[in-house]
Amino acid sequence: MSLDIVNEGINNLISYSAQDDSQLKGTIKVRGSGNHLAIGPGAKAANLRITLGSDCKVLIGSNCNLGSLFIHGAKNAHISIGDRSAFNGQVRLLLHEARRIEIGGGCLFASGTDISVSDMHSIIDIASGERVNPAQNVIIEERVWVAERVIILKGSYIEAGSIIGAGSIVSGRIAPNSLAVGIPAKVTRSGVTWKHKLL
Repeated sequence: MSLDIVNEGINNLISYSAQDDSQLKGTIKVRGSGNHLAIGPGAKAANLRITLGSDCKVLIGSNCNLGSLFIHGAKNAHISIGDRSAFNGQVRLLLHEARRIEIGGGCLFASGTDISVSDMHSIIDIASGERVNPAQNVIIEERVWVAERVIILKGSYIEAGSIIGAGSIVSGRIAPNSLAVGIPAKVTRSGVTWKHKLL
């Protein structure tokens, strides 16, 4: 089984390395038009699921382990994933509005992680009738490790080399080479790094 691609629109560009066909398993559904999806060489996935509306751009780097990654982009959504990033179990990137999620190279995401640029519903100020919860971008720099069941909310910015503890909710900026835990996530230790291997 390889990628099952359903293309219901026009002017959609979907590309991935032919040699990776047997390593990439899952479904890509493109319901609209003007989308660009590119998966770099050496990527693999057990159950990749991508749904796109219109005018979205998804750029996935080389040698990524996508696991059971789920990506939803409604319209004008931009997602970039750097080389050698890995997603264990189900991780969801949710773009119900026109914003972007940027993930640097060498990042590691554990199962149960959600990253969203939107609250998915509007909160309205009664007096003015205006929406008060606009969507915001999410930026995750290089070599960030995100543990299990983390929620990364709109407007979050996690700097390079940081670690987000299990069950945390990120809603702001996390300094580089920091360990952040809790609800909301707060830095509990600075000047740290991480390795895949247990020492």
